Amino acid sequence: MTKLFFDNWLQKTTQPLEQSITQLQAQYAGLTKEIAQLRDALTTEIKVVIGQKTAYLDGRTVSLDVAPLITNDRTMVPVRFIGEAFGASFAWDEATRKVTYLSGEGKIELYIGQKAAYINGKKITLDTAPLIVSGRTMVPLRFISEQLHALVEWDGQTRTVMIHG
Repeated sequence: MTKLFFDNWLQKTTQPLEQSITQLQAQYAGLTKEIAQLRDALTTEIKVVIGQKTAYLDGRTVSLDVAPLITNDRTMVPVRFIGEAFGASFAWDEATRKVTYLSGEGKIELYIGQKAAYINGKKITLDTAPLIVSGRTMVPLRFISEQLHALVEWDGQTRTVMIHG
């Protein structure tokens, strides 16, 4: 067998495979784009009522360990509930009493008892500091929701907060 013969045979053999790979890569890219568009179109709906341990997440009933409450005219909710509802992960650092939210949008850092918070490293001042109630970390609902690009509605008559994100 000559080198020329082998090179020709190899090219004829691999060319259809390379074309298939190129087609699959194009299909994969198209599907990835469609998935991103679908994710953007999906929304999360949350409803909480001040003083009630029952919340609603996308129409499902969710039990909270601690009921939402109002502190300094700000609605506070359990950190785990609001973080998981928006698909964010979070971490607790006992030494610094810091809660960190991680999402596709970046990082939010909050400190218990402190009005200073950090969004992707940039310091901002909160109206109300996060606090601990019955062993649960409570965070300002509107601040977290808006940082995760959600819209917040307040119904003062029913003391209900609706979040659309």
